[in-house]
Amino acid sequence: MKNELPPRFAPLPVRLRPCLGESANSYIRRLARANHLKPSFLHCYLCGPPQWFGKPLLENLATTAGHSPEALERALADANALGGRNRPRRRLPRKNPFARRQDLAHSIAQDALKGTHIRTLAKRYNLRSWDVRFALETPRLTASETGPLAEPITGVLADTVESMIGRGLSDSSPS
Repeated sequence: MKNELPPRFAPLPVRLRPCLGESANSYIRRLARANHLKPSFLHCYLCGPPQWFGKPLLENLATTAGHSPEALERALADANALGGRNRPRRRLPRKNPFARRQDLAHSIAQDALKGTHIRTLAKRYNLRSWDVRFALETPRLTASETGPLAEPITGVLADTVESMIGRGLSDSSPS
């Protein structure tokens, strides 16, 4: 007699019917809660090693749920997406939401200096909380860095600059 390994996926004790048009993730959550499991645990179990994230195989879900793959394929809205690539989604770099609206970021920063909470700022400016945090973390030029020069050019240096402008020169290097 051969030593056969038990099947990796066994049916759960509580069986649920999938609702027509339900998503696979919703069905996995309902199935997990009915069997007193954490939904994230059941999802990772269905995906299996080496990739614990992504979409589980339809066959694994069918075996665990105690239904045929054909029945799940007819009922679940995204059953055709199951069993695809088992890789986590790549995150894209985050864009600066205030690239064109520096005045908005400045007014958010001014209100934050007055002691206004982030949630209040988010509601006031109709933004998400993390966008408000991003506006507060983004370095900006201060008024002293963008203001006029501390002292105007006067005296001999002013005469030299005016003569250069009159002759159409832009620097003092000899030609």
